[in-house]
Amino acid sequence: MRSANGFALLTSDAGSVLDAGPDMFVIGTVFHRRGPARAIPRFSDAERATLSQQGFAALLGSWWGGYVAMRKRGAGWAILRDPSGALPCYRAEAEGVRMFASDLALLEAAGDKAAPVAWEALARILYSAGLPTAETALGGIAELRAGEAVTLDRESERSAAGWSPWDFAEPGGEEELGALAERLQRVVEHCVSAWASLYRRPLLSLSGGLDSSIVAACLAQAQYDASCLTLFTDDAAGDERGFAKLVCDAVGLPLSEARYDLEAVDLARALGAHLPRPAGRVEAQPYEIAHRAAAERLGADAFFTGNGGDNVFGYSQSAAALADRALHEGPGAGAFATLRDICRQTGAGPLRVTRAAVRLARQPAGYRWRPNPAFLHPDLVASLSAMAFHHPWLEAPPWALPGKAAHIAALVRAQLTLEADRSRAAPVVHPLLAQPILEACLAIPSWRWREGGRDRAMARAAFADRLPAAIVERKVKGTPDPFCGEIVHVKRAELRARLLDGQLAAHRILDPGAIKEALLPGRPTTGEENVRLLELANVEAWLGARSSHPRRDDPAGPGTTDCTDKTGEEQCVSRT
Repeated sequence: MRSANGFALLTSDAGSVLDAGPDMFVIGTVFHRRGPARAIPRFSDAERATLSQQGFAALLGSWWGGYVAMRKRGAGWAILRDPSGALPCYRAEAEGVRMFASDLALLEAAGDKAAPVAWEALARILYSAGLPTAETALGGIAELRAGEAVTLDRESERSAAGWSPWDFAEPGGEEELGALAERLQRVVEHCVSAWASLYRRPLLSLSGGLDSSIVAACLAQAQYDASCLTLFTDDAAGDERGFAKLVCDAVGLPLSEARYDLEAVDLARALGAHLPRPAGRVEAQPYEIAHRAAAERLGADAFFTGNGGDNVFGYSQSAAALADRALHEGPGAGAFATLRDICRQTGAGPLRVTRAAVRLARQPAGYRWRPNPAFLHPDLVASLSAMAFHHPWLEAPPWALPGKAAHIAALVRAQLTLEADRSRAAPVVHPLLAQPILEACLAIPSWRWREGGRDRAMARAAFADRLPAAIVERKVKGTPDPFCGEIVHVKRAELRARLLDGQLAAHRILDPGAIKEALLPGRPTTGEENVRLLELANVEAWLGARSSHPRRDDPAGPGTTDCTDKTGEEQCVSRT
């Protein structure tokens, strides 16, 4: 424990706190931006002097990782969460004490009671379609979002300078393909290797798609004792074992297989029960169970993923890249080349693509976040129709191009996918969301990601010499969506009963009529309906878990929960 100036810092391991100079500390894992791909044990005297003078700007410019940093600012303290969001940071207040912690259970234990469900906030979360908000679905519990910074003193709180993706998104990208690809390859390999250096035996979730295959190639290149696990459905659309085996044979990593097992699905079991907002959908239950079982069998001490690859590598099927290039360069050969690339990638005709690009180019700067009213009560939808969707990263400058705004919105969407259930067994690492990778990809114009009529073109080019051609050139993405349909079909009656008789319906958040109609016997459901229904079923299970949430003095309660961050270390930061 360290304390000074009304501030107390508590961690389970003193080694997880880096002294960054007088009245500045960094909790978590930090890597040098340029240097060996391993975590630093301490800052040098010269580095501490720089951090003392320049604060968070120096930290964000010369280091990266999974951390929360604190710095004395006048009569208060500034707190920053790293841009990748690798270390969770929740917050609460009790009896005048402002508390920040990496785990909900720590905050509830400190407050000596379970936080109540905030029904209006939960309704807004369901309506806002995956937008990360500062509020959570529990009363009195909030979140410091990735890249966000706040300054606190005894009387007030205000936003402080944090990290903005727009600082790296100015138009450019005139470099040759080879130079861009080589730089991207170096950055990705460095970040994957750095995170892997913390663990003895990583287990990678490998789909056989481009993103997880890139992580597999990086793990193999760094010669870590990694292994891979791929899951498959009974439907061919969700069976990628052939592609996964092709990758593992090429890079030299062992591969395990597991089936999406319907018997492992329990509608009463909640994913994200340890979190202050529901997270995940029912169909992920077999996925989580299979990973825990494989980790135990293989002795894995961390779960690695390719999560966020689509978001980071500029995946898009829209005409925004053409709008960007025409706005930046004007009509000409470059814009025509991008038009041709988009037509090749999507199969759409040139007139259709051009019209869509013109519409995007004429819209105000920024990205318009779209809500999801599906299966929500009409009265609720009407009350939220004027709701403003706010996130610091969505605040676009006047010069923002529509394709880059969509790219940044995709990075925003990735933030609510970081804390999987299996993180209670071992750390879950999403290396493709590392800060240096974010910045490198943001600097690449949207049209460069579509070159040659391929999505994620720069990432494909960067790892063309590391992966089989069948993976690099693969256009079709596998999906477990047929498994979602199977769950809804087999468990239709139970799903209907749980939703109609549950707490969401009782609080007029769900539309009973829409639920009844969708789940009529024999009525086929669409893929979008299946996904939403299974999301709502998990929310209902999460509410059930909260209803039975024990108090601190219960021996099975939060006081005995294994509260870990991505580096496996318990963290709690509080300000008195």
